[in-house]
Amino acid sequence: MENLPTAHSASKKRFSEMTIGELLLMPFQPVEVLRVLGPYGRMLDLEPAIPKVPDPEFLVRLLTGHASHQACIRQDAGSQYKNLENLIRGRHKVSSTTKLVLANTLGLSVEDLEKLDGSAPDGPLIPGILAMFQIVEGLPMRVTSGLLDRDVPCPCCGINLLDDRDIWWQKQVPGMGHTEYQLAERLLNAVLGAGLIERFVALLQDRTELSLDRLAALANPSRHPIGNWLSEAQESMACDSLAELAAAMQLRGDVGAAFSHGRLKKWSAGQDVMPMEAGEAIAEAGGQAKDGMRRLIAARTIALVTDFVAASKPNETKAVSRKAAQEVVYARLEHLGSNVRIAIAAITGKIPQRSLQPGQKVTTPC
Repeated sequence: MENLPTAHSASKKRFSEMTIGELLLMPFQPVEVLRVLGPYGRMLDLEPAIPKVPDPEFLVRLLTGHASHQACIRQDAGSQYKNLENLIRGRHKVSSTTKLVLANTLGLSVEDLEKLDGSAPDGPLIPGILAMFQIVEGLPMRVTSGLLDRDVPCPCCGINLLDDRDIWWQKQVPGMGHTEYQLAERLLNAVLGAGLIERFVALLQDRTELSLDRLAALANPSRHPIGNWLSEAQESMACDSLAELAAAMQLRGDVGAAFSHGRLKKWSAGQDVMPMEAGEAIAEAGGQAKDGMRRLIAARTIALVTDFVAASKPNETKAVSRKAAQEVVYARLEHLGSNVRIAIAAITGKIPQRSLQPGQKVTTPC
C-alpha cells in the first residue's frame, strides 16, 4: 500500500494513463468536518475541526455493518480467532493440529493458511481483505469516472459538459472544501458505477430487472434514504405503514421478532443506523433478498454522504438540516446521471443535450 500514488497525483492523470493500483486502490485525501456527523456519517470516524484521512475500514462498516475487517474475520474464525491472530501476528508458534483446525474453520488449505504465518506483525490483520473492500468501492467509482473522462463540447459555448464537478459544488455549496466535496462525489460515483456494472451484466444475461436503476427514489429528500428503502419494503410486503411492517416481521419470528414500530420509525428517520441483519430479514421477507440488499447498501451510502455534506456544509448560524443536505446529494446524483447519459450518447455518436428536470436550474457555464 505504501507504493501506491497519492490521491493528488492520481487525480491529475487521465483514466487511460492509470495503473491497476491507481484505478482500484486510490487513497483517500484528508477531509475536515465542521460539526458532529450524523449516525451514518459516523462510519467515517471523523471529529469536527480535525483534518483526517478516512480509514478504508469505513467501507467495511458501510458494506457489512461490522466495525472493521478484523471483526469480519473474528466472526468467521469463531472460537479459533485468537489462534488465527497469533499466527498472523507471529506472536506464538502455532501447532500443526491447530493449523489444521484453523484451515477447516476458514475453508482454506493448510498451504494457504501457512502463507499468513507472520504476515502482519502490526497494522491491518489481513490487508488483502481490506483491499477487497477498497476494490468494491474503487471499481464502480472508476467505471463512472472513466465514462465521464472524455471531452463532450457544449453545443452553445464549447465548454466540456462533463467537466463540471468543481463548478457544480462551488455553486450549490459555497465554501465547502475541495477535498470534502471530492469525497462526496467519489462515493456517489461509486453508487452510479455499481448500477452501470449491474446494467452491463444484465445485458450479458439477457435480463431486464435491475436493482440499482432507480437511485433517485432512494435519495429523494422527502424522506431519509433508509426511510425511502423501508417504503419500498412496505410496498413489497403489501404493508400500508411502518406499524404494519413491524407486525408482519414479528409474525415471521427469528430476527423479526425483535422489531417494533418504534425501532422502525427511528431507522426510517435515520436517527439510528439500521443493522444489516434487520435489513437482510426485511429484504428476504419481501422476496427481494439480493436486490433489496443492493438497494440497502446504496441507501446507506447516500445516507453517509448526506450526513457528511451536512457536517461539511458551511453555515454560520445553525446546523444544516438533513433535508437540506440531502437535497444537495439528490441534485448531484441526478446531475451525474444526466452526465452519464450525455457520455453514453457521445460514445454512440448522438448529439448530447443536457436534459433538465421540472424546476431544475442550469448548473453548467452556459
